[in-house]
Amino acid sequence: MTKAVAVSKSANSRIKYIPALDGLRGLAILSVLVYHLPTPWLEGGFIGVDIFFVLSGFLITSLLVSEFDRCGSVSLRNFYIRRALRLGPALIVLLMSYCLISFFFCSSQQAERNYIDALIALTYMSNWARAFLIHSPTLLGHTWSLSIEEQFYIIWPVILLLLLRFAKRQQVVVAALALAALSFGLRVYLLAHGASLARLGNGLDTRLDGLMLGSALGVAWVSGMLAPYESKLSRMLVLMTPLALMYLMFLLVTTTTLSPWMYQYGYLMVELLTIILILDVLMSPESWFKAVLETRVLVWFGMISYSLYLWHYPIYRWLPAF
Repeated sequence: MTKAVAVSKSANSRIKYIPALDGLRGLAILSVLVYHLPTPWLEGGFIGVDIFFVLSGFLITSLLVSEFDRCGSVSLRNFYIRRALRLGPALIVLLMSYCLISFFFCSSQQAERNYIDALIALTYMSNWARAFLIHSPTLLGHTWSLSIEEQFYIIWPVILLLLLRFAKRQQVVVAALALAALSFGLRVYLLAHGASLARLGNGLDTRLDGLMLGSALGVAWVSGMLAPYESKLSRMLVLMTPLALMYLMFLLVTTTTLSPWMYQYGYLMVELLTIILILDVLMSPESWFKAVLETRVLVWFGMISYSLYLWHYPIYRWLPAF
C-alpha cells in the first residue's frame, strides 16, 4: 500500500497529503472485508481490489514523476528500499504467525502445506500459483493481489524512468494507456479462447490495466496536462461522480467473480469509474463526495487498510475451526 499523497500542480511540485484518497481506500477495504464474510452480502465487494489497483498506480507514479521533476532522476534503490520497509515487515509478521499456528494446531501434513503457502506468499508469487493452480494458497489466497502489486512495483519504475528520460510526457501517458489496453485485450482474448477465470483473475498480465490506468492519470496530473481542462472537468464531475458511485454500488450487489462479463469489460468499467472518483477528489474542492471521504472513520480505515487486508482473510477462514 502507498500513502495517499498526490502531487500538487504548483511549480515546485510539492507533495501534499490528501485525506480523501485514504477515505477512498477505506471504502475499498470495507467492501473487501464484507465480501469475504460468510454471508450473501455484497458479493461484488471484490471490486474493492480493483479500486486499490488504480489508486496504487496513481500514487506510486505520482511520487516517482514528482521525484524525477525535482531531482532530474529517480533513485530506484531508495524506492525499492522504501517499498520493502513499508510492506515487508507486516507481511513477515503475518507469515511467521501463520507458520507458528500451523505448527501447534495443524496436522503435520496440513502444516507442511501451510509452510509452502507461506513461502509462496513471501516471494510474492501467490497470483501465479492461483493462476496456474500450482499449490494454490488457501488461507493465504488473498495475497494474490499483494503479489500483483509487488510485481508492478518491481517492473514499472524501471520502465517509467526510461520513458521519463527519453520521451515527452504525452508519450509517457500514451505508453501507460497502451499497456493498459494490451492487458485488457489479452484478458478478453484469453477468455474467448477458453482460459480459466483463475488464470484471467490472477495473472499480472491480465490484471495490469487498473494499475496502468492509474499510472497514466498520475503522469498526466503531475505534469499539469489536465490543468487546461480542469474547469470543464469539474463541471462534468458534478454529474459523473454520482453516476459512477451508483454503478459501483450496483456491481457490489449484483456481480460475482464467476461472472464472465467482468473479465470482458466489467473490471475495465470499475477502473474507469475509479478514475472519475479520483478526479473528483483532485479537482472538486467543494465536492460532497470528497467531504464524505474525508470523514475520520473512512480515513482511519484507509490508513490501516494494508494491515486489515493482510489479517482479515486467514482470521475469517480459521475462526470457524475453533
